[in-house]
Amino acid sequence: MVLLRCFSVTLLQWCFLACLLCLSLGLTNNQAPSCDPHDLSALKEFASNLTSGSIITEWSNDIVCCNWRGVVCDNVTNGGGTVASRVTKLVLPEMGLGGTISPSLAQLDQLNVLNLSFNHLKGGLPVEFSLLKQLKFLDVSHNMLSEPIAGALSGLKSIEVLNISSNLLSGVLFPFGEFSHLLALNVSNNSFIGRFSSEICSASKDLHTLDLSVNHFVGGLEGLDNCTSSLQRLHLDSNSFTGPLPDSLYSMSALEELSVSANNLSGQLSNQLSKLSNLKTLMLSRNRFTGELPNVFGNLSQLEELEAHANSFSGILPSTLALCSKLRVLDLQNNSLSGPINLNFTGLSNLQSLDLATNHFIGPLPTSLSYCRQLKVLSLARNGLTGFVPENYANLTSLLFVSLSNNSIENLSVALSVLQQCKNLTTLILSKNFHGEEISESVTVGFKSLMILALGNCGLRGHIPSWLSNCRKLAVLDLSWNHLSGSVPSWIGQMDSLFYLDFSNNSLTGEIPKKLTELKGLMCANCNRANLAAFAFIPLFVKRNTSSSGLQYNQASSFPPSILLSNNMLSGNIWSEIGQLKALLVLDLSRNNITGTIPSTISEMENLESLDLSYNNLSGEIPPSFNNLTFLSKFSVAYNRLSGPIPTGGQFLSFPSSSFEGNQGLCREIDFPCNIVNNTRPFISSSSSRKLGRSNVLGITISIGIGLALLLAIILLRMSKRDDDKPIDNFDEELNSRPHRLSEALVSSKLVLFQNSDCKDLTVADLLKSTNNFNQANIIGCGGFGLVYKAYLPNGSKAAIKRLSGDCGQMEREFQAEVEALSRAQHKNLVSLKGYCRHGNDRLLIYSYLENGSLDYWLHECVDENSALKWDARLKIAQGAARGLAYLHKGCEPFIVHRDVKSSNILLDDKFEAHLADFGLSRLLQPYDTHVTTDLVGTLGYIPPEYSQTLTATFRGDVYSFGVVLLELLTSRRPVEVIKGKNCRNLVSWVFQMKYENKEQEIFDPAIWQKDHEKQLLEVLAIACKCLNQDPRQRPSIEAVVSWLDSVRFDGYQQCS
Repeated sequence: MVLLRCFSVTLLQWCFLACLLCLSLGLTNNQAPSCDPHDLSALKEFASNLTSGSIITEWSNDIVCCNWRGVVCDNVTNGGGTVASRVTKLVLPEMGLGGTISPSLAQLDQLNVLNLSFNHLKGGLPVEFSLLKQLKFLDVSHNMLSEPIAGALSGLKSIEVLNISSNLLSGVLFPFGEFSHLLALNVSNNSFIGRFSSEICSASKDLHTLDLSVNHFVGGLEGLDNCTSSLQRLHLDSNSFTGPLPDSLYSMSALEELSVSANNLSGQLSNQLSKLSNLKTLMLSRNRFTGELPNVFGNLSQLEELEAHANSFSGILPSTLALCSKLRVLDLQNNSLSGPINLNFTGLSNLQSLDLATNHFIGPLPTSLSYCRQLKVLSLARNGLTGFVPENYANLTSLLFVSLSNNSIENLSVALSVLQQCKNLTTLILSKNFHGEEISESVTVGFKSLMILALGNCGLRGHIPSWLSNCRKLAVLDLSWNHLSGSVPSWIGQMDSLFYLDFSNNSLTGEIPKKLTELKGLMCANCNRANLAAFAFIPLFVKRNTSSSGLQYNQASSFPPSILLSNNMLSGNIWSEIGQLKALLVLDLSRNNITGTIPSTISEMENLESLDLSYNNLSGEIPPSFNNLTFLSKFSVAYNRLSGPIPTGGQFLSFPSSSFEGNQGLCREIDFPCNIVNNTRPFISSSSSRKLGRSNVLGITISIGIGLALLLAIILLRMSKRDDDKPIDNFDEELNSRPHRLSEALVSSKLVLFQNSDCKDLTVADLLKSTNNFNQANIIGCGGFGLVYKAYLPNGSKAAIKRLSGDCGQMEREFQAEVEALSRAQHKNLVSLKGYCRHGNDRLLIYSYLENGSLDYWLHECVDENSALKWDARLKIAQGAARGLAYLHKGCEPFIVHRDVKSSNILLDDKFEAHLADFGLSRLLQPYDTHVTTDLVGTLGYIPPEYSQTLTATFRGDVYSFGVVLLELLTSRRPVEVIKGKNCRNLVSWVFQMKYENKEQEIFDPAIWQKDHEKQLLEVLAIACKCLNQDPRQRPSIEAVVSWLDSVRFDGYQQCS
């Protein structure tokens, strides 16, 4: 993988863009006096056939159609010698055109350029297009064309540039025999099948660009035999080609770009590679190539980029690579290369990215690398390198990223002294080196730009060095699995950007500094994390907390906000102020000597997913308010001195007994009832419970009976004393003990009910009473910026009340956004907003109540196999949710980007119709705006990769998240569930890997897999994969997704890549 590159734009694409620019310039200078009647009629019929697009209204009835946007006319001499103004170019890219392409365009018999790219056109190309004998340039890329197009292309004998990429075309590739003038052909990102046809190249001797990438072609590449020396760009990546590279490939002396990545190609690279002297880009990654790299690169003097990662190349680095003076990127990671890195880098002054990680290199770091003054990325991790970091590496002032982890580098003091002079360095990964050395205090200048520092698993001795306090931009700090002693310094709390701190598995002593509770980077979600976006695709090797083995975070931004201090000798109490760290996801203080009680303020850390306080000396109770930690998935307080009842609601019902064992005073009502008088019933693990005798069982039974009777009496007594007529204005007195009570001073109240509400007489008092004063028992979910409560309204109906939380400024903004958007957004596949209430400083939204809860529940939590969703129900849910999202994107005004599409935000009514919910993260767009800049938002597993780079939420970002939902429907797996297993990845990566291995059937949930459903399942999988394209520009619009899903039952499937 290229570490430096964000986007790859082929020269063909640039040619298209340049052509469009020239055409658009021509539009402003060409003022034709008239318009041919036949051309006028053809254009009007074309526009009338469209279902969307601005030209429908922009193209007026003016007879001078040559002045219309996208239309270019030229004076053409007719057969009779007269001159007439005729349409020669129709250029309408990115116009939002929907519908089908009208056959009337075939009447434009002087047309030589037709560009309809980046629209929403479906169907196919009319067969009448074969009459366009003058057509030279045809671009219909990035649409939804799915029908066979061979008939339309059969007569285009003048065609020179043909681009049909990024559609839904399938089947065997059309014949090319008539395209004798073809210069450029792009059919990428479709679902074509079959073998590489020799006819492709033999038809035209002038073909210079051929792109067949991202399809389903199979077999060998023998068809290249007929390709001539004129070919300059050949892209065959992401198919299923097999066998070796044919010798004929090396005869293409004009070749500049060769990409065959992500296939099943094998064999060795031939020495004939030296014949490709004009080669600039060579992409061989993710194949099965073996043997040594040929030492012939001296002839490739134009080479700028060489990618060959994830193969089985062996042997030493070819010395002739040193002669490629224009080389910018060299990526040979994940192979079996060996020997010393003896490449002479002195002549590679343009090198910007060097990745030789995960090989078998030995020996010292190459000193000549210091001549690569433009080097930004250096990754030599997971090799057998030894020695020091050369002092002349201080000359690499452009360095941004350095990873030397998992080697045997020595002398940490020298390494830090040298690398601190790289002023722009932001990421430094040195884990698993410097074994047993003393951590250096000699850093004098400091790493002013450093954001990520990993020195884990080095066995380092000494104290946490004070020079780290000068690293003001540090966001990720890993010093785990060392032998560090002394205390945790208080200045750590002053590192404003820090959100990932790992000091686990050391010998640290003393109290946890109170300053640690003031980490600004953990006080709000995504605070100070935007700068990590520049390294979103750089793999980072950081050790796993639970063992000394390695763990790779694929993206810098994927580090979970964490404080990891386990396996030390820390003492003292847990500060109650720790609740301020509301963005924290993981808190691990296990295996220390921490005393005191567990602060209830931890329950204010609403995003907490993992809490481990086991193996300490904590006493007191587990705070009941921990039930508010609705995202908590891992919890342990085992082996402390805790007592009292274990919370029984929320997530605590799912935690195993091992999470509580070793606390003699703990009890849990479900298994081992507590003594109601003093709560001293001991918590007994399942293993010891088997030893209970008959007398014990009898005693427990009697205790249960007495306890239940007493509890029932208390409940009845309280009920008898309750004054049902008590004014609702005093509800605050009832909620004073709650951590999240409504505003203390009841000031102005306002209740607004929309016309679609079926409870017109609702009052503020009714609203509060209907939720039992927002009792925990009424909580049914957690939406954007707040909890959702079930309300029983006075008229007998039910509603869902979302109570917004957060600081007042942000809360008010979110409240206004939801009210304004949802009051206009009314659709049968959206959760209906019935009204809203402002009560003091609190904001309440009143929604329809949907009986069947969320899709997330039915896919991931419902344990009754008989109640599992059948395939027909899942398909209907996908179709409904897509229609709801399409309405938000294009149906309502202003347009809305949802920004948090996920299965828990798809609610189901009593007929299992899907309703898209939770616009708490929405931002409103004016018509024709396509994005909104904001903080990085969303839910882990659903966030599009580009969000971490641009912090820009877009319609295509929503489409990516919806693609993840489609995978959930197909697999019944959570988006990040599979990473729990060893060597597993997230759901999206896993699905694509299974497809790469031709194991599609294993993707699907066995509960829905039937031979009768195979065609439909594959169709939906194809649609999901297109939604999940890494390049947002390649993703379909949600309107296209709706169309495809609605036609799943009838059309043939288009397999994705």
